[in-house]
Amino acid sequence: MSVIFVHGLRGHPEKTWSAKKKDGFLLWPQILLPKVIPDAQVFTWGYDADIDGFLSSAGQSTIYQHAGSLLSDLSDLRVTPEQQAVRLIFVVHSLGGIIVKEALCRSSVEAGTRLKDIIPHTYGVIFLGTPHRGSNSASIGKIAYQITRVVTKRPNIRLLRGLERRSEILDRIADSFNQTILKHKLSIYSFREERETRKYWVFHTMVVDSDSAKIGHAREEYGIIPADHRKMTKYTSLQDIGFKRVSAQLRRWLNDITNLFGM
Repeated sequence: MSVIFVHGLRGHPEKTWSAKKKDGFLLWPQILLPKVIPDAQVFTWGYDADIDGFLSSAGQSTIYQHAGSLLSDLSDLRVTPEQQAVRLIFVVHSLGGIIVKEALCRSSVEAGTRLKDIIPHTYGVIFLGTPHRGSNSASIGKIAYQITRVVTKRPNIRLLRGLERRSEILDRIADSFNQTILKHKLSIYSFREERETRKYWVFHTMVVDSDSAKIGHAREEYGIIPADHRKMTKYTSLQDIGFKRVSAQLRRWLNDITNLFGM
């Protein structure tokens, strides 16, 4: 089994999953996860998730383009028959969940390319604070960067626009993903943040509310991480409640994969 971690907006393939400790930072997928699922391969995947570049241009790729890059990069890791047989589980945060949904939908309809082989070998997705129905914070963020575009040469407003409430992009991806879940019998577990995100003692918001954090599919299970949107991906020890809840689902799915496929 391979576990692929995908960060969210303004995230990083290592920093998103690292918790600050007195002696430095702990990258829990690398340090903690092997202690509870030692037989799994662990990967983190990164992409340009910045929406602004101070005195420079931010990357202009769309959700669709990032999804294509993810499929291509995963396919590059799956060359031999042994590699191609490995089952995949995704652990995704925020925008990363939307990108993975789009990638799996694209793999499901691919024909004649290697990208089609990703979805049949995907067992499930664990979503952490993914705005399936959008986030009001995306609208706030878009307005802020329109105001500051004088110093930000080319902000990537398209990524924020795709995360807004009533986004046509999210609606399209949601409809396609619901069909993909049924077609490939994907396992889904969605965690929501329990605490508001606070900044500068003034700004506070629930970045992804409880309604948006759910897909609403019959195959979906739900849970809560007692942290804000940013800290819900950062665990300091095996006893951290967030780690215990996420790793419990991974262990359960690994057992299911072993029983079903013997690997």
